[in-house]
Amino acid sequence: MKMRALRAYLREQERAEELRARRLREGKSVADLQVGSETLRRMASVSRYNDFIWQRLRPYAGQRILEVGCGIGNFTYYFVDREKVVAVDPVPEAIESLQTRYLHTDHVLPAVGDILNPELVASLKPLRFDTVICVNVLEHIPDDELALRHMYEVLEPGGRLLLLVPAGRWLYGTLDYYLDHYRRYKYSEVVALMERAGFRIETSWRMNLPGILGWWLNARILRRPLLPSGQLRLFNFLMPIFRLEEKLNLPLGLSIVAIGKKD
Repeated sequence: MKMRALRAYLREQERAEELRARRLREGKSVADLQVGSETLRRMASVSRYNDFIWQRLRPYAGQRILEVGCGIGNFTYYFVDREKVVAVDPVPEAIESLQTRYLHTDHVLPAVGDILNPELVASLKPLRFDTVICVNVLEHIPDDELALRHMYEVLEPGGRLLLLVPAGRWLYGTLDYYLDHYRRYKYSEVVALMERAGFRIETSWRMNLPGILGWWLNARILRRPLLPSGQLRLFNFLMPIFRLEEKLNLPLGLSIVAIGKKD
């Protein structure tokens, strides 16, 4: 009943969200929009890296999952075997592809929605999520603190937030600009934001140390709008070597991962 009620609410909201998204797109160039969609497509090709991220997140994931900022589903794929999955994203085109892919999968609901919208949050609370997954999304949200508070609200007591964000303010460059990143994060900022939202940090780590060089070169020196496909293929090929950093637990990385718990 709760999933059906949410579906009905989302159908009512989808039209309004589409109109808002269209207005936003009118203020952006076609080139900017293509950068975002092309980046998602290219990141889908780095399967070994995506596998590695999920391998490290999986021990903390439960059975009733809300994915915030699912995009075209590069990570949704990993947890469709769970009891319940709601995947939200403010971009209608991204959700359309997921709705087609999971058309006959009753326990997976892709939906147009913005985590900053209190009406969406109210409709999600009855679903009793034990996990919120937010991978490379928080940096796209203007009010990241409100977004984290809303993620906290939809979780059941004992639930977890699995958060991955880009690290290093000094790395902010053209790649971030064209991807509509509002910011990159310091580790202390991530911890402070999550704690203010109510989370207790259960564990955290940095990851993807080798990626720092590539991001710095492309975003700060060459000032490219997109990561080159050839570099991503090389990165994907070398991923087994990069797994060594998991054992070394180095205090540097292109990304910060934090697992927050709602006590």
